[in-house]
Amino acid sequence: MGKSANLSDEAYALLKANKRSEKESLSQVILRMVPKPIRTFGDLEKHLEGLDDSVFDRIDVEALRRVRERKRHAH
Repeated sequence: MGKSANLSDEAYALLKANKRSEKESLSQVILRMVPKPIRTFGDLEKHLEGLDDSVFDRIDVEALRRVRERKRHAH
C-alpha cells in the first residue's frame, strides 16, 4: 500500500524529468536517486560501489583513502 505525499510543483517536475521510462514510477525514481542513510564506513563503501564512474571525477578519492586509513588505525 502506498502513502500520499505533498510535493511542490518544482519537486514533482524534477522527479518526472528523471524518469527513465514511462513505466518507471515516481516511487522508483525516488528509490533510485535518494541514497540510503550513510551511518558507517561500510554504508559509505556500499554507496560508493553503486555510483556511476563519472561521479568519481568530482570526489577526492585520496581524501577517502586517508579517512579509511585513519579508521583502520583507530581500531
